[in-house]
Amino acid sequence: MLASLGAVITAALGLMGLLRPSAAAAFTSMEPKGRLGVSEIRATYGGLFLAMGAYALWAQSPIAFAVLAAAWGGAALGRLVSVVADASRAPQNFGGIAFEAGIALLCWTGT
Repeated sequence: MLASLGAVITAALGLMGLLRPSAAAAFTSMEPKGRLGVSEIRATYGGLFLAMGAYALWAQSPIAFAVLAAAWGGAALGRLVSVVADASRAPQNFGGIAFEAGIALLCWTGT
């Protein structure tokens, strides 16, 4: 049940990226450059996230949830590296680490 919640959150974020790329860009503190930038938001934060979350929900497979957990854990790790390497210590960064690690843990419960 908890793993499915993590997959739903992933898919919902993907749906936002696909249908409302400006909202996804604001959510991630990014600013797409031109139409190609908007396409990148739709592809990565939209299609990729939607497909990963939807597949995990459909498959209900421990492997699918493990991959989703690894992806979110990798995002949290990347953000943690940025805190150290880039001295990016904004509260939003720490909130992002908690959010991403939290979803990773939710997904991990399905493994």
